Amino acid sequence: MPQILRHNARFDMRKLQWLNYEYLRELPDEKFIELARDAFKKAGLPVDSYPEKYVCGAILTCKGKVRVPSELPDYAGFYFKEEIDYDPEAVARLFTSETKKYLERYKSVLESLPKFEAESLEQALKSVAAEFNVKPAAIVHPVRLACTGRTAGPGLYQLMEVLGKEKVLSRLNKAIAMVG
Repeated sequence: MPQILRHNARFDMRKLQWLNYEYLRELPDEKFIELARDAFKKAGLPVDSYPEKYVCGAILTCKGKVRVPSELPDYAGFYFKEEIDYDPEAVARLFTSETKKYLERYKSVLESLPKFEAESLEQALKSVAAEFNVKPAAIVHPVRLACTGRTAGPGLYQLMEVLGKEKVLSRLNKAIAMVG
């Protein structure tokens, strides 16, 4: 009997998390931003030291992606840190001599982009992938790791647009240097 109860409790928790996810997804942007800001502050991230437009842009890239607000600092804390921590297993897997070439080329294309917007960032990445005759994913994953320290997170091009050209180029430089 206790096993059945434990099983049902796990099911109920998953269902509650799903319901909470649906609730967060349907919230008006202003309310989601308020909840998210509180979650980041509770985690000790200096949200208030960033411009309001940046904070709102960063938070909105997370809407519809987390089940509970407390997941936000781990999911998107990279927005509010000058130095990010990298997942060591992902670094070993994704920062290779092969991907270093992709990162260097993508960085050089980004440096000359007149508009640092999601659409132009995506087109630039696809053109670099075509140059190397690889699928975009071969570049997307190392770029995401370079920009966020993680292998999952908000949409890559949207998060890059929010981070801005200077921060993205700086993080790409750091990633390239990690390869050696």
